[in-house]
Amino acid sequence: MLKLKKNIKKDDSIGDILRFWRQLKRISQMDLALDAGISSKHLSFVETGKSQPSRDLVLKLANSLKVPLRHRNGFLKTAGYSSEFDEEPFDGQKMEIVRQALNRMIKMHEPYPALVINTAYKILMTNSGYDQIIKFYLGENALKKYDNVYRLTFAEDGLRQYIKDWPVIEHFMLGRLWDEVISTQNNELFELYEDISPLRTGENPINFQIDNNLPIMSLTLEKDSMETSFFTTITMLGTPLDLTTQELRIESLFPADEETKQLFPFKNQK
Repeated sequence: MLKLKKNIKKDDSIGDILRFWRQLKRISQMDLALDAGISSKHLSFVETGKSQPSRDLVLKLANSLKVPLRHRNGFLKTAGYSSEFDEEPFDGQKMEIVRQALNRMIKMHEPYPALVINTAYKILMTNSGYDQIIKFYLGENALKKYDNVYRLTFAEDGLRQYIKDWPVIEHFMLGRLWDEVISTQNNELFELYEDISPLRTGENPINFQIDNNLPIMSLTLEKDSMETSFFTTITMLGTPLDLTTQELRIESLFPADEETKQLFPFKNQK
């Protein structure tokens, strides 16, 4: 198992953070300087602490590195400036129009399952297709007990007991989560990984056996001789102007075979 270590520390300087993200993105000083419209010498001075960047330059560099809006605020704060991007509560008044749009999108996906999550996989909204299939496999209480996709899946009483080829799915999901921890430097994701990784059921390398008839990985659930297979898509909102909106995701499940398609509208039969 990977030994976790946070890469960005609270006492890091703006130069330390800038260098970390530049190296994480595998961008040279020259390329970043050209993109930001400054000399590589100036950028080098910023990274070593010999030069204090202006607010405008901090935003230019963060934009060039394409770091999440949350970390752009972090760049500014570390450099001594106020935040640029707000974080509206998802259930707040300013987000009402966004919630309405999201609700329409997941309802239009019915009868198939769809849900709205944030970057830490917290479940914010669901449609009837999602509710029905969770009720069938885990019971109605699971909808209240678990508000996170990874916790819902990895818990002992969660979906993993019904997932076909669970070791493969487990390996894939943990790998994806770790990649997101590294690429986003999101503390909530880091804490989620720390909570979930001890629940893994296997340590040995996995030999992936992907269905060559599909160009994607499918998720197959089995219970009471009933088998359902899905593949998922993730949709993000374009041109976000605040942290909350940027971190929203719509996860839509589509039937991966004709048999699953025929089961919908899905009936919660015992």
